[in-house]
Amino acid sequence: MNDLVTPLSRNGSSTRCVVRSAKIREFARAVRNLHPAHLREDAAYRLGFSGLVAPPTFPAVFLGHVHRELLDAACTGAPRVLHADHVLDSARPLVAGDQLDCRVRVESSRYFSDYEVLTIRSALVDQDGRSLQTGTTTLLGRVRTACAVSAVEEVFADRGSIESTPPSATDRMPCTAVDFDSLGVGDELPVQLLEVSAAELAEYAAVTGLSSAEAPGMYELGLATGYLTDWLGDPAAIARLRTQVAPGVHGMRVRPGQRVRLALRGRVTGLDRRHRTASLGVDLRCEGRRMFGYAAAEARFAHDAYGATPPAGAPQSADR
Repeated sequence: MNDLVTPLSRNGSSTRCVVRSAKIREFARAVRNLHPAHLREDAAYRLGFSGLVAPPTFPAVFLGHVHRELLDAACTGAPRVLHADHVLDSARPLVAGDQLDCRVRVESSRYFSDYEVLTIRSALVDQDGRSLQTGTTTLLGRVRTACAVSAVEEVFADRGSIESTPPSATDRMPCTAVDFDSLGVGDELPVQLLEVSAAELAEYAAVTGLSSAEAPGMYELGLATGYLTDWLGDPAAIARLRTQVAPGVHGMRVRPGQRVRLALRGRVTGLDRRHRTASLGVDLRCEGRRMFGYAAAEARFAHDAYGATPPAGAPQSADR
């Protein structure tokens, strides 16, 4: 188990753990997600949460560790990931004090030539049995020795079933700072420029426990979600994240003593006026080179005077 969460117990069907405030703060600073609700309890309380709010990629990094531990247990030669497709759906963010049941299951596993294709479903369930986060990860990896399908399935075989539908959002009203009604498809988000040093990337790897090969990709995703959170003004507004990355192609490369320049851009790609959600595309470039094959988020916005569903006769959008 990685150090992001404190393990409570582990058995054949699940891993139970608790989220701690100190780890949320440490993670948020390392990935530059500096919304006050990640760092101060009073700011989290004002947004309606019982404790510090974990950044959007906190559960993704944690689940990545669980995946790696289980794959290592099943494979004599751990696969070198060549391509990964991640989808993470969120009913609400994790908060300090959450006691989680981490459920992981292989949906499909195929081996051909020197390559393994795995589709893994995950869920983080709270102490009351509610799914807070669900995710699907598809990995294409090259293995040095055959990672038998039966071995992978045996490791995951006794893990309980996971709902295939995304978790339902909580009743909490989003506290976004952006006026949803003023948005249009194609609108550009403000550009954010920043620099990253090798030391900062190494600190992130140390905090998360990720390897030097895995850390850059998750760090990039963390910067992207922090960029969106800063624009939205609400760290709980992101309902879905989806990314496609090829670590050998898109990974950030920073030599010791070096600093690289990054540019983050975003665009509104879809609007659902009825449910007041927006699809947002994100582009991250390092010295002009793309860091994602694809990256997008779906965000929930504060309701207007009508609530989530406009009354009959209210204008509807054809944006989506």
